[in-house]
Amino acid sequence: MDTERGVADFLNFLRNEKGSSEHTIKAYSGDLAELLNYLDDEKINDTKNMDYFTLRGFMAELYDRGLSKSTIERKLSSVKSFCTFLSKKGILEENPARMLKFPRKDKKLFQVFNIDDVVALLDLPDQSEPSGLRDALMLELMYGTGVRVSELAGMDISDCDPGGKRIRVRGKGKKERIVPLADLHVDMIKEYISVRPDVAAEGRYPLDDALFINRLGSRLTDRSIRRMVDKYLKQAGLPLDFSPHSFRHSFATHLLEGGADLRTIQQLLGHESLSTTQKYTHLNLSDLLKIYDETHPKAKR
Repeated sequence: MDTERGVADFLNFLRNEKGSSEHTIKAYSGDLAELLNYLDDEKINDTKNMDYFTLRGFMAELYDRGLSKSTIERKLSSVKSFCTFLSKKGILEENPARMLKFPRKDKKLFQVFNIDDVVALLDLPDQSEPSGLRDALMLELMYGTGVRVSELAGMDISDCDPGGKRIRVRGKGKKERIVPLADLHVDMIKEYISVRPDVAAEGRYPLDDALFINRLGSRLTDRSIRRMVDKYLKQAGLPLDFSPHSFRHSFATHLLEGGADLRTIQQLLGHESLSTTQKYTHLNLSDLLKIYDETHPKAKR
């Protein structure tokens, strides 16, 4: 099969059969376009000639370009998924990417707010203004429910169930989950929805069911929400290496410290695997070990 046709079939499979988001498809498309460029340079235009050593050469080129380990890992994951697709379809007799190894990533500590900082941050928006009430609700939901930025941007008014004290969240792969709301969030949602049309500029009206809108009346984007978070981080005097995802990390970490079990946190975050949630135990354990090393008499011996 022609390599370009193989990539096109794979992207159609992601879109039509697997139900992947356009953001995911765009990422795969970009990664595999780089693979196609490499194969073209190597005069390989048929998938049957794409073997393990060819893919090793592609990975070596990525390292030579000085890309970060996380970027190389993502591109390798795209290549592996593509080859697995070709193998399952019988286009390739053997999967040439099966033996490719992911780069070892440097472990990073999550950026987690302390309680005082996050409380101060949540109090910053001017809730006497419709846009300020909108910002305050977004910050509260990020910290109070652990939703991703993309999930927040995608929320509709119809997802809110103030009477049932819950909200529907559409996560990765169009998977839905129900997340409980605190009384504070219920009250804020009711108040915000009542003034939501006033967020739009005069003469503008909300265009759809989007919960969070901008001055044009259209849905807020992920990027707009990130800019909003940066704005309040600056006002609070907090480092800009905190991000919207820091609210999600803080949500999970503070729940764990409060005694919540991992299964509950897994369901609230929408993690498919418990192992993904267990990273928060590693963070908590490292904090405990640090305190132990600094304060316990036996640790100083």
